[in-house]
Amino acid sequence: MPRHPNAIIRPNNVLSDARKRRLSPVRVEQRMSRVELADAVNAALDRLYPGRDLDAFLVDFRWIGKIERGEHRWPSEERRAALREVFGVDSDADLGLYSPRRSDAASAGLASSAFKEPTIIDTSVCHPARRYNYWLGGKDHFKPDRESGDMIARAFPTVITAAKENRAFQQRAVRFLADAGIRQFLDIGTGLPAPDNTHEVAQRVAPNARVVYVDNDPIVMVHSRALTIGDPQGRTTYLEADLRDPEAILKHPTLTDTLDMSQPIGLLLVAVLHFFHDDDQALAVVRHLLDALPAGSYLAFSHFTMDFNTPELIARYDEMYAAGRADARPRSGPQFARFLDGLDIVEPGIVAVSDWRPESENRPSPAEVSVYGAVGRIR
Repeated sequence: MPRHPNAIIRPNNVLSDARKRRLSPVRVEQRMSRVELADAVNAALDRLYPGRDLDAFLVDFRWIGKIERGEHRWPSEERRAALREVFGVDSDADLGLYSPRRSDAASAGLASSAFKEPTIIDTSVCHPARRYNYWLGGKDHFKPDRESGDMIARAFPTVITAAKENRAFQQRAVRFLADAGIRQFLDIGTGLPAPDNTHEVAQRVAPNARVVYVDNDPIVMVHSRALTIGDPQGRTTYLEADLRDPEAILKHPTLTDTLDMSQPIGLLLVAVLHFFHDDDQALAVVRHLLDALPAGSYLAFSHFTMDFNTPELIARYDEMYAAGRADARPRSGPQFARFLDGLDIVEPGIVAVSDWRPESENRPSPAEVSVYGAVGRIR
């Protein structure tokens, strides 16, 4: 089968090595062959989809070889599920299936810095989305992500609490927006799928809610397409893009085909703007997005801060940040408030995310969280 024009898959050493570590089911002390793996995949298909006509999904040793050499298009969900079953893993990334697709805009011929030609995912360096996934207890991360996460956690032991509280703030904010009548959501910097994603929370309130996810990590997009489906009454879509080019996001056909820009939209910028180190650039990006939204839209926003910490912790973080061992730029309360200029801030205002409409009296202190959160409405 020819390589799919919208997918670039590099040689899959993860899958090849996993096969070679398994023993043949019939040949004594011999490693599993591609023929035997193909047979195991077909048997798994039968177990996973009993009674279904699977002729179109059955594989042979040549298909296994193409996957291992990176010469095959992105496998179907059925085949990926069978591979996961055979190797006893939870995610496609564990199979080495984390190679990026072209963005929809690139395949449509749109030229923009936000819609890059596909690149090989560099798993030798930390990516914030994967590190965040590690802190949340997920499985979609690599050694550099874990090393970076552990280094920061050693200096700031409450960072895992902060990640979880930030996630909980996002879920409460989405529920608030859905209860307020918002039926369209634009979640930029979405990160890797985890329980109670934006579309799950929104569609629990309103099954017809529509959600567009945006992230610039190809691994996020691969996992989102594979794992995030949503309520069929609504619609959930994804685009790989860079927040630094907000106009390209707003003009992307995936967004314009999913969201009605004349109707209120819930914009989520959750724990993403602190990766913009330039104040003017960060403010310009937010203003550009807000100016494109109609009255009645909302911004749900969170951002790392050191306002609640001791001078000793602040000095420690400043040292890490200056040395390039931390990549999030903290901003103060007044700096945070500038992003919300002109919006009607809903109660309880600008607070630590743990204090934004909390569901429990027993919650972490602002110093344990160090993340501001707020929701504002466009007049």
